[in-house]
Amino acid sequence: MNHAEPLLRSAAALPQRHAARMFLSAEQRSHIAAAYEKAAADPSLPAHTRAAFAKKADWFRLLACVGEKKERATLIASEGKQTAQSLPNPFWFWGLQAHGDEGWQDAFYRAR
Repeated sequence: MNHAEPLLRSAAALPQRHAARMFLSAEQRSHIAAAYEKAAADPSLPAHTRAAFAKKADWFRLLACVGEKKERATLIASEGKQTAQSLPNPFWFWGLQAHGDEGWQDAFYRAR
């Protein structure tokens, strides 16, 4: 038996974590953060539980900010692609050389 064999067996026996991941929007994360903030402000809960809820609220607020920035960046990128596609190509004449029209190329390059 190899010394790495028990590790391989134990790694194979573990179930895959996060096989199906749920993706949340920035707005959904901000709602979750608000719920955790509300729970953190509840005086009937123990102090350590309120502290844990406050940490989770901060975490979800941070994730909401990052998600909002990502959504904004993808929106700007898609608008940039649409604008670039609507603009005419300033190098349109380069495509004429690929058509194999030898007549105009010979006349153009013959003036030596």
